[in-house]
Amino acid sequence: MAKRTESDRAGKGTRLSRPPTTQEAVLVALRHSIATGELRPGERLYQDALAEQMGVSRVPVREALNVLRADGQLEYSPHRGYWVSELSLDAVQEINLIRALLETEAIRQALTRMTDELVEQMEAINNEMARATAADDVSKFVALNHELHFALFDHAALPRLRQHIEALWKGADVYRTSIFNDPEARLRMLVEHRDLIEACRRRDFALAVEIMDVHRNKAVERLSGLLSRSGSPDAPGNGEEESVGTEG
Repeated sequence: MAKRTESDRAGKGTRLSRPPTTQEAVLVALRHSIATGELRPGERLYQDALAEQMGVSRVPVREALNVLRADGQLEYSPHRGYWVSELSLDAVQEINLIRALLETEAIRQALTRMTDELVEQMEAINNEMARATAADDVSKFVALNHELHFALFDHAALPRLRQHIEALWKGADVYRTSIFNDPEARLRMLVEHRDLIEACRRRDFALAVEIMDVHRNKAVERLSGLLSRSGSPDAPGNGEEESVGTEG
């Protein structure tokens, strides 16, 4: 069974309690801020300001920023520094295509070794998501959504495949909150999750893939609509550029 991990809400102005290493703590905080939309597409990040806000030195901040850059969640140039990655409509559609290919195989392999315990685990996570929706806790909903999907992907027991899927998810994390902020979208996802769980209970590969494709495509359609209208949902508009702190 997949191991659940929890991280404290972290971002601008948050001082850390320092799990395993300072660099890992900073990385968890920044990933959380990107995934929940606290850091927005195009937003700049400054090492000195982040170090001061989190109560750490610049070294672990720089290391964490470089990890996020390697993951595709941040971009960097010598003149501009680091900023949260922005995706084009074509990039979103390409990510969706590749995810469909990889996730289909992950589901195929997971269903060959499906257990009642995993089905129960996925049901429990979806029930937690329902409670998060009722409480309008988008941050928790985002984390639980990832947990549910990767409980299934992890069961495929293909770590390299899982790594590639994770990278694709991270690349689009900054935009996912644009969808999750919609209460109706969250309720629809809960229903789609229940359908997926039932397909897993039946060990019905074709149905599980069909449900997952619809689930994924609906999210991409909504995001594509946002990108088509605004170019970058939730990003600073009218030529204004927001930043985390001041340059140092």
